[in-house]
Amino acid sequence: MSVNIFGKTNVGSSQRVISGGVTLSQAINTFLRRDGKNAADANINMDSHNIINVLDPMNAQDAATKNYVDTRAVSKTGDTMTGTLDMNGRAITNLLDPSAAQGAATKSYVDKQDSAQIITLNSYVDTHAVSKSGDTMTGDLNMGGRMVKGLPVHYPPTTYLGSEASSWSQVTQLVNAEVQNAIKITKELITKELITNTPKKSYSGYVPILEENISKTGFVTTASAVTAGDFQAYGAFNSLNADRSNGSWATPAKKGWLQIKCPEAVTIWRVALKARAIDGKNITEWNFSGSNDGKTFEPLLTSTTKLFGSANAPLFFDISTTTAYLYYRLAIQASTGAGDLGVQVMQLYVLST
Repeated sequence: MSVNIFGKTNVGSSQRVISGGVTLSQAINTFLRRDGKNAADANINMDSHNIINVLDPMNAQDAATKNYVDTRAVSKTGDTMTGTLDMNGRAITNLLDPSAAQGAATKSYVDKQDSAQIITLNSYVDTHAVSKSGDTMTGDLNMGGRMVKGLPVHYPPTTYLGSEASSWSQVTQLVNAEVQNAIKITKELITKELITNTPKKSYSGYVPILEENISKTGFVTTASAVTAGDFQAYGAFNSLNADRSNGSWATPAKKGWLQIKCPEAVTIWRVALKARAIDGKNITEWNFSGSNDGKTFEPLLTSTTKLFGSANAPLFFDISTTTAYLYYRLAIQASTGAGDLGVQVMQLYVLST
């Protein structure tokens, strides 16, 4: 009968006696099996021999191979970490002071650097920072859109030096004072300018007493027609003469126009008109116009106010215009009575500066 080194035979009886008088049960309980079906009861002394061809461990209590340890443990002779080392609240002791930029720093090294940094920082701050107790800037201060608050206000404004930063209320006070002063000066200038340049209404007649149609005063009178030699156009501008002695202008028609050319272009604001002093010869429709070439006339006033021949005084009519004209014309559009219609008074009132 064959027996293996553990006393196993091809017969399953545990009571079978093997060489040396040892039963199968005794062999199993005494020796480790190659197939791993029993466990050691105590430590195994390898007596300076290796256990070889071991797998890397899978469980916490498995034996670790040299390869497993080499690839995971930090070597005492020096090594490189491939991940973060969590000291879990423990200290690293007996370090050298660092010589490389990324070397770990000892407490002694840091304390020395902090002390040197404090001295350097104090010197830097004293040299570069602005002191709260008062200081002098050596360059521009860019506030970056921020405000400077708590500035003093100088009262009265006359004590303000001009080189000091001014508070908003101070600036407002000074600006308001300047604005009010500027407004006052501006009002005075505008008032003076208006008084000086605003056209003034003259209540004295502009046209003097004329002695001829082409007067020595520079005025020239013309008309659409003349009844006779004693009723020339200039007669409407000569109140000293009698009606039949060129003291009126008269035309044989029931319509017509009377015109005066001034020595220079003038702006008028009023005209005075009176019909020829003959009862029944009334002007019922008329217009008044101005021109600078004697050909093209601009309407200034159209009226149906009757100009009675029986009237004792002329009527005054306001003219709304800002244009200066050289020629002024009265055009009669309708009238009553027979011929010899006419005008006794035609006077211009101008705007002057």
